[in-house]
Amino acid sequence: MRRGVLLLGLILPGFILQGCAPPVTRDIMIFALAPAKPAQSLSVSVLLAPIGAAPAYLGKDLLYRLGYADNQLHPYSNSRWGAPPIDMLASVLRQAAGGNLLMLDQSQQLARCTLRIELTTFEQVFTDAQNSHAELGLHFSLIQLRNQRELGSSKLHFDIPAQTADAQGGAIALEKASHQAASQITEWLNHSLDPAVSGINPIRAACER
Repeated sequence: MRRGVLLLGLILPGFILQGCAPPVTRDIMIFALAPAKPAQSLSVSVLLAPIGAAPAYLGKDLLYRLGYADNQLHPYSNSRWGAPPIDMLASVLRQAAGGNLLMLDQSQQLARCTLRIELTTFEQVFTDAQNSHAELGLHFSLIQLRNQRELGSSKLHFDIPAQTADAQGGAIALEKASHQAASQITEWLNHSLDPAVSGINPIRAACER
């Protein structure tokens, strides 16, 4: 196991049956994002809505793109995530933001605003056969629940070099990008919700109980 990304194990054999021949097994490497270090906790409770994404990012495939060839998304045949990227990102974000970033299964009465995130890119891109980088893109907005009014929005995009030209290198780089994204979103939320030096911060006022 490399530092950072978690390699959960070689646990899922795939079977290919050909007539009466014995099954051919192939171990599947399962990766997960390591927990994020807590950043400054939010001063106001905010509900984290389920993260949205294009269909390609809703499954557990660890995806790569050959930028120098067909530039199409492909899944690694012998590697995948232990959970969909949107679920792993939600966990990392909650860890980074502390206890005031709430899940939907918690009482919605605890929060007056919700953070909505759309994952636009989560993949490994090869510029040639030996060099690749992780790409993570998302946009997000803070919404007042009572009237669905947008209080602010932003977007992020990360290109993180992969140290090795394989699935593990891509997974480690995507983990680094995910932790950076969680840290910057938490910082953006805290800045948006900071008490005003003088007067009233209208965003904080809209989200406070």
